[in-house]
Amino acid sequence: MTDSGQTQLSMVDLHSHLVPGVDDGTTTAAESIAALSDLYRQEVRTVVTTPHLLLPNLGSDGAIDRELELHRRAFHDLALACLERNDLPSVALGQEIWAPDAAAVRRVVWRPDVGLAGGRYLLVEFGFELQGNHNDVVREVQEAGRQIVIAHPERYHYLPDHNPIDVMRTWQELGALLQVNVGSLTGHYRRSSPQSEGLAWQMIDAGLADILATDHHGPRREGVSPAEARNALIARGQLALAERAMVEIPGMIARNDPVGSRLPR
Repeated sequence: MTDSGQTQLSMVDLHSHLVPGVDDGTTTAAESIAALSDLYRQEVRTVVTTPHLLLPNLGSDGAIDRELELHRRAFHDLALACLERNDLPSVALGQEIWAPDAAAVRRVVWRPDVGLAGGRYLLVEFGFELQGNHNDVVREVQEAGRQIVIAHPERYHYLPDHNPIDVMRTWQELGALLQVNVGSLTGHYRRSSPQSEGLAWQMIDAGLADILATDHHGPRREGVSPAEARNALIARGQLALAERAMVEIPGMIARNDPVGSRLPR
């Protein structure tokens, strides 16, 4: 416990946009370092930052190559700047892959240079306006021997005849891990995704939240706090979930250790 009575957790954040100048996240190394410093103050000790890999916008393998190289160079410069500081989390590189269908994700699922911290796990988003249940994307990743982490499913807009909890439970049964944004637990997306807060807590209650992450975009989208989400979970008697979803499971992924589709609750 801290002096203020709050439980300390050495958190691991698997979803952020803190590689400067490559997407809609931070634009400069200074912005990235400021965001990382704030996360460190909130007890985040490892960050796998995940610039967008927008597959529908990348028309060839060469375009994917160039985009990944852009990410690597910018991340390398950021990592060098971080070496000068002792008040920042350790940093690694991944991607948030926009793959609305199996054909899209098939273009990268076999690539060794794609994955969270260079490992077997792929962070994938389907697009906010879902066109189906997207089970084909989950199967494509799993059948390739990789493991899919589905980004912020509480923020998606589901088809009218698709119950979100039932859809998410099927994804998890197929082997997916589900990542909830910490801001969803505290109402951060009430304007853009009005259903996100309620759906995030339904996921908590249903045992569907495997990972909590920031989806930090730097100063353009302020107010995302892993500490506030942790405290909200603890206030609802969910300390064990906070430890599992903010420390244990993301830590295993960052180390490329195997994680089952569902750990004992």
